[in-house]
Amino acid sequence: MFVARRMQKNPVTMSPAMSLFEAQELMNEKKIHQIPVVSEDGVLAGIISDYDIRAAFLPVGLIPGFTAEEAEKFLKNTPVAKVMKQKVHAATLTDTLEDAVGMLYSFKINALPVVDDDNRVVGIISRTNILEAFIETIGMGRASSRIDVVIPNRPGAIAQVVGIISSFHVNITSILTMGHADDEKLTGFFRVSTLNVSPIRKAIETEGFELLDPLKLRFR
Repeated sequence: MFVARRMQKNPVTMSPAMSLFEAQELMNEKKIHQIPVVSEDGVLAGIISDYDIRAAFLPVGLIPGFTAEEAEKFLKNTPVAKVMKQKVHAATLTDTLEDAVGMLYSFKINALPVVDDDNRVVGIISRTNILEAFIETIGMGRASSRIDVVIPNRPGAIAQVVGIISSFHVNITSILTMGHADDEKLTGFFRVSTLNVSPIRKAIETEGFELLDPLKLRFR
């Protein structure tokens, strides 16, 4: 799945000359935590977050006798360009969700502006957007059940489990695999569109597969 399918289109943006007060007002109004900063032609110039605003305000806010009126004046007189992060990690329209997850995790950030080939901002993708995509992908939110199976790490083993489940004329909505404490095994998670999984589980065991016991699960 590509970033272009899951990003928020037409995101809120700001110009570098706008004030921290305006940024704060926009974030409160739109219930967002970061805003891409763009030039007049929409080219990405930076990004401003609520954390950046707090970090800029904190030192002056600690001055003895600093009033609410002075605080508002400081925010209104400080341009976004003075506080924004200019080195911005951005995603492109052809990046996959896996690419976006990698960047969010590696750079410890909560959202990525999405840019086109001319570096113009066309969207933004957040951790929440990716989580929503993951929930949709694994079929949560619909009537379904999950069957967890310990699978030999060899060609055809996953297909064999799929065949067993399919013999019950049940749709498999998602398959995920993870490592196992034993290098010669995998852990498979099969989400199926039925609530009656007891016969399927029994058939899987009859064919010699081990159903996963969460109490014995140890990931490397």
